[in-house]
Amino acid sequence: MSIKQAVFQINGEEYGLDITKVSTIEKDLEVVKAEKMPKNIKGKINLRGTEIPVFSLRRKFNLPDEEADKDTRYLITNAGDVQIALEVDLVKGIKDFDQSDVFDVPEVLKNSGTSYLKSIAYSDGELILLLDSNLLLSDDEVNALKMPKSN
Repeated sequence: MSIKQAVFQINGEEYGLDITKVSTIEKDLEVVKAEKMPKNIKGKINLRGTEIPVFSLRRKFNLPDEEADKDTRYLITNAGDVQIALEVDLVKGIKDFDQSDVFDVPEVLKNSGTSYLKSIAYSDGELILLLDSNLLLSDDEVNALKMPKSN
């Protein structure tokens, strides 16, 4: 049995997200800065009339922000019951991983701050960290995004 992952890069490192959790991959979107948002929320986009918060994996991983460029993509997914746009540096494509190439996260990497790491895939000599979109946002971030917007 194989698992399909949307494989992308952040700061040169490769990550994967279950393709069944990705509703669409977008590019060339204007991110409007949002005030009073958690630090990992970069702003929001308007996608076909729906405002979606943009979640910065760079910020989550304590990396410096970078300006969006021609390779920047937004993976539209759900984190729990909140729809978000994951901003990534580059989408490498959709990859099939054989179950035998997917391993548990080593104990040394497991802590409360890395609960979003689902497993690790080994492919073509590369390690790819597979993420669980439901665990990317903290409870505080989910609650902040669910709060009714005041005008």
